[in-house]
Amino acid sequence: MKKLLYILLIALFAGCIKVNDAPVAEEDAALVSLLNELDKCQESGEHGKRFKLYSQIAAEYEKKNLTGLQKQYQQKMLSEAEAVNHINKVYGHALMAEALQRLATAYMVEGNLDSALIEAHQAYQLAPKDTVDFRAQTLLLLAQIHLMAGNGDSVEHYTQEAKRIYAKVVQSDLYRITHAYGLNLQGRNEEMLALLPSYINESGIHGQAELTRLLMYQHEEAEKWHDAYDDAISLMDITDSIARTEASENMARIHALQHERQMEFQRAERKAGQARLYAIIIGGLLLLLAASVAGLFYRRKARIAHARELEAMRLSEAAQTNENLVREENIKLQRLYYEHLYAIILPILNAHRGKSGHINLEESSWELIEKNTDMVLPGFTSRLRRQHPTLTTEDVRFCCLLMMRVPNALLADVYGIAPTSVAVRKQRMKKKLDNDIQNQKIEDYLNQYII
Repeated sequence: MKKLLYILLIALFAGCIKVNDAPVAEEDAALVSLLNELDKCQESGEHGKRFKLYSQIAAEYEKKNLTGLQKQYQQKMLSEAEAVNHINKVYGHALMAEALQRLATAYMVEGNLDSALIEAHQAYQLAPKDTVDFRAQTLLLLAQIHLMAGNGDSVEHYTQEAKRIYAKVVQSDLYRITHAYGLNLQGRNEEMLALLPSYINESGIHGQAELTRLLMYQHEEAEKWHDAYDDAISLMDITDSIARTEASENMARIHALQHERQMEFQRAERKAGQARLYAIIIGGLLLLLAASVAGLFYRRKARIAHARELEAMRLSEAAQTNENLVREENIKLQRLYYEHLYAIILPILNAHRGKSGHINLEESSWELIEKNTDMVLPGFTSRLRRQHPTLTTEDVRFCCLLMMRVPNALLADVYGIAPTSVAVRKQRMKKKLDNDIQNQKIEDYLNQYII
């Protein structure tokens, strides 16, 4: 459970928790443009410019989750920074510190904590003394690395040191989350619980989600089921609010496009009015050419009307495309939330784990799992039973665990089988559902029963 939380914490630091609504084609075009610009200045001595280009290219590969290429260009950033350092040590140290911090973050994300510690320490040592904001962020990065390594005292040391050199760092969600998890790791739960309400109120919406999740886990461990249930409801409201906010931002883009379309219509109307005025003046001065002028005028008017119609159709299609993108992003966010839903039932499963490691669930626990599934995926079990009346109650409950993305190792403990046998069980379930889905993942097939 904690490993999942640490991964979410890393994503918050790396700036990954955001909806990337740029089309893939635009991303590729941006990357190609950067690579072409890099080729043009490859032979020049502009190390600072190449450093910025390497930084932007590494960021593009990070969006695509191509960590190998991302680290390759971050290493090139470091090489260019070292070249700058030979000319200007103050500026060179600042660039080297930035490159090392980026490398440390990449190592931390992939779980290479030893390398991450080395790079982060070097970044802090090279950072100019007046860049207190950057140095404080690097100290928080060190705290996160020690958090993943389970070193509670080190987490406390680096968070307090970041606070000491830059007091405003305590206003960041990253500080609040790192500090709270550090206290939890040290076993200082009472102190952590005292801070969590104010931390949640002062944090942004993503920070609220992470801290509310931590509070829910604490209440579950203390068996305060009523409080844990309220926390789970609050967490669901927060995640829904995140989805609504992102949808609102996309709708704002659509409205902006609609406004531009209206302005385009107004400009076209003004042009048409000017054309009519010119036609009247010319007609008055050149009566002998009235017929030809009139013909030209009407043809031009027809072309303008046709162009307006084509433009209206294009803008309408663009608006529809943007609306579809918003809908697709909302579906992705919803499915991402469902994939982490098993965290809700994890305490239920662990509470019934025997000494042998197997999980022996009672009927009431299975009913609670079905209830939780239908609470988040309304009507899932009823639609599944209606479409497949031959499914047993055990089959339906197995499908509930699959929709919650419960790992194979945990499924093996629930059913008392070897982890390799879970795949066999899934294959049998696919045959029960539909013989034609053998080349499709069962989880993808079950998605059709989500509203």
